[in-house]
Amino acid sequence: MQEVTSRARAAMLRLGADSDTVAVYQPIKPQDLVVSKEVTEENRHGQGSDKLAWFWRINNAEDSQKNIWMNEFYRVNWLKAKARYNRWSEELKLVQHEMFWTISWFRTQEERWRVRADESIKNGNRAYAERQASMWAEFSAQGLKNFEGKLLITS
Repeated sequence: MQEVTSRARAAMLRLGADSDTVAVYQPIKPQDLVVSKEVTEENRHGQGSDKLAWFWRINNAEDSQKNIWMNEFYRVNWLKAKARYNRWSEELKLVQHEMFWTISWFRTQEERWRVRADESIKNGNRAYAERQASMWAEFSAQGLKNFEGKLLITS
């Protein structure tokens, strides 16, 4: 494909095509021929920088037809971008809630082990329960530190 279009463009130049025509029919680069990752990798990073190859933007039909096609193209892309934004917004909320639930779980475990320590009769059992409670308290503190500024709910 690239070789054919290069020969066709070279022929246009040899035949003396005007500068406007030559500007429209640019050389095709390898990156122009890459399959859109939007189809194959819907949630990939960096989709906002994707742009349509130049040969999809030219249209030899009337300008009104070109505008209709391009408006439809941009409308569909806008809808896809909005859907991606909505999915990522929902995912962010879920992750923020999961952070809160994780810390709550750690706190619950700490409280359970504190109760066990208070109810223990034997010193060995009490020491073990205190150590477990301390471990869960450390998990909770570390979670709060790591999730600082990212939590949706803080109490």
